[in-house]
Amino acid sequence: MASIKSYNLKNGALRYEVFVSNGVDPGTKRQNKIHKKGFKSWDEADTFAKITEGEIAKGNYKKDDVKHLTIEHFLKTWITDYKLSVKEGTRIVHRDNIRMYINPYIGKHRLTTYSRADHQKFINMLFTLNGKGRSKKGLSFNTVKLVNATLSNAYKKAIQLGYVSENPTDFVEFPLPPKKEKIPPHYTAREVDLFYEAAKKEKEPFWYPFFLLIFDCGLRKAEVMALRWSDFNFEKNFVDVQRERLYRAEVKENKDAIIIDDTKTPAGERDQPITQRTKFALLEFYKYFYDLIGVTPLQKNNSDYVFIYTSSSSKGKIVRNRSVNGASVRIARKAGLTPIKVHDGRHTYAIRMRQAGVDLDDIKDLLGHKDISTTQIYASVTPEVKERSVKKFEEYLEEQKKKHS
Repeated sequence: MASIKSYNLKNGALRYEVFVSNGVDPGTKRQNKIHKKGFKSWDEADTFAKITEGEIAKGNYKKDDVKHLTIEHFLKTWITDYKLSVKEGTRIVHRDNIRMYINPYIGKHRLTTYSRADHQKFINMLFTLNGKGRSKKGLSFNTVKLVNATLSNAYKKAIQLGYVSENPTDFVEFPLPPKKEKIPPHYTAREVDLFYEAAKKEKEPFWYPFFLLIFDCGLRKAEVMALRWSDFNFEKNFVDVQRERLYRAEVKENKDAIIIDDTKTPAGERDQPITQRTKFALLEFYKYFYDLIGVTPLQKNNSDYVFIYTSSSSKGKIVRNRSVNGASVRIARKAGLTPIKVHDGRHTYAIRMRQAGVDLDDIKDLLGHKDISTTQIYASVTPEVKERSVKKFEEYLEEQKKKHS
């Protein structure tokens, strides 16, 4: 049974201490008690007490565990037993950060003695890691922020468990982030058409409709890879986006698995309009595919995944992330274009929407963004938008001038 008591520091600050019964010492016949103090709130103390009692009940508690616990060992427990209320995609990011950056460089540090100074040195080092990052001269600002977020999140749990009293990632300093490009990487309308023409000539016929769903309809790569035929409404010309593939998890022992999760955010679940050429390309591919296996017609209850290979040694297998990235580069080069990332197809879609005069709020909904701040990158991405706005303003001024002349 645990008990929680309050006490005051010399400066008057209120703190709490916990006493947890840990059975009877067989030698002295006295009751063993686990004592931990320094909690800033009753809730923190209560959380530590309950978790400790649970570990004792399962036989997992050892008196010296916390004192000798390394960051590496704690993170293994944290990601496995405690980080359960987030999407698997988030857990994958945490695991990658732990495996590639945290464990190799600070994993052997003791959890309880890793300091703010230690952490600042670690963060500074990540920015200058030789052979890492796209530049091979260090990690990018965004990557370092993600690594810091993983460790910060883990230490918050360590505080709740009563293992440490402070989070060493608090108050860490970062250099000024690099200025973002005003216009994200994208293709012009002409370049998209050239890309499509090259995609039509691919041996595998599904690449053309696959990239139409990205460049013409703004879907995420993971959303396209998870599509089933039953998601489409060809009468009303929309696709019901309700899931995504966790392709980053489909590796090693899961390399042949299909791992599905909800959309990236609740806003990502949406009825997305599709263009006419996307509709016709999909229907053409459907007919081609099912003519091969003799199944017709297209039915609402068809739960088959859309993008399945129809030729070569991969025939009958679902598309994989590596193949998507490879096809994107291959098609771009055949079209005489500089390859861009598959995700930049969404930028292309949004920029063309903006060029067409579509409101940012509507673009936000079409892209499945959680809030408008993410969409603000497209606020003034093209000269056409600025010119159109100035022209409207000048027309307004002329109208006002006539009214008052």
